[in-house]
Amino acid sequence: MRRVRLGFLLVAALSPVGWADRLVVPHVPHSYVVRKGDTLWGIANHFFRDPWRWPGIWNRNVQIRNPDLIYPGDVVALRYAHGKPYLVDEGPVQAVAGRSHNNTVVLKPATRSHALVGAIPTLSPNVIGPFLQRPLALSRRAFGRLGYVAGAVHRHTFLSPVARFYARGLGTHPTKVYEIYRRGPALRDQDGNFLAYETKYIGRAKLVRRGHLPELQVLSSIREVQAGDRLIPWQPQPPTPYYYPRAPKKRIHGTVVAATHDNLNLGTYAALAIDVGKNAGIRRGYVLRIYSRPRRFYDPVAHETVRGRRQPLGLLMIFRTFSHVSYGIIMQARREIHVGDTVATP
Repeated sequence: MRRVRLGFLLVAALSPVGWADRLVVPHVPHSYVVRKGDTLWGIANHFFRDPWRWPGIWNRNVQIRNPDLIYPGDVVALRYAHGKPYLVDEGPVQAVAGRSHNNTVVLKPATRSHALVGAIPTLSPNVIGPFLQRPLALSRRAFGRLGYVAGAVHRHTFLSPVARFYARGLGTHPTKVYEIYRRGPALRDQDGNFLAYETKYIGRAKLVRRGHLPELQVLSSIREVQAGDRLIPWQPQPPTPYYYPRAPKKRIHGTVVAATHDNLNLGTYAALAIDVGKNAGIRRGYVLRIYSRPRRFYDPVAHETVRGRRQPLGLLMIFRTFSHVSYGIIMQARREIHVGDTVATP
């Protein structure tokens, strides 16, 4: 499907007094030409201090069904109305010779007939893609109901690609392909209460023989498959969704309880888990500010230990939610982020 797409106006939303003063970064350019590889978050960050206020900056135009489509070659320009900044997507441009004596080249807005697949995403698919289906945070009940690797068909303790294994607990109508997971550590809140089991992705297997004791063959694996690993029906990888970064409407407080890939020092584009989820009102696309734990230091003059303030470390955008746990991508990081740091509504 192809469509004619015109430039559209993206207006900053009304906000508390002083918010507009914090929007524009110092020495901000008046316009920007969108390039391949850009993201909506990055463009907002190009103009504004708070790129996570993206929905307020990019207002929907009623004439366009999906106004979140911005394409390489579009010119995004900064404008002001009554002292408040807004962005105009002037659409594609074409270079035409100017009338001045020095043949200055100017850019002239034009219309476009463009396939929708060329639009730039909110976030880079390379950043968010690997985490769309993994990791998983499962309750004790959900984990216990999964099928599992019962044992190797041949005499192998560990199973590598092309090896076969017996499975149990797949039900009367097993699917053709399964993903293999291993139970990881229990995620707990700061009071030690159980939240969920974090699972580790192991690989993928296909069903090769049905019956009361099904046989599966390992298709791929990043670790050796072991008896006791769990089996989850495979689903095709969904397309990278559009995320709409926004602040939660209510106050949310949480704690970083786990890091992915066994990385304890987290930076930009790392994924982490927090101890609040759907039950606390967390939704995909929510942006939370990350804070360090208050540091205690010794005052040699007063001869006492003082508890400092918590310090802002960066921004986290939620991309996947479960009942009591959510996973997010670190979009900005001033310093290293660690398990035990806190998150809150910005």
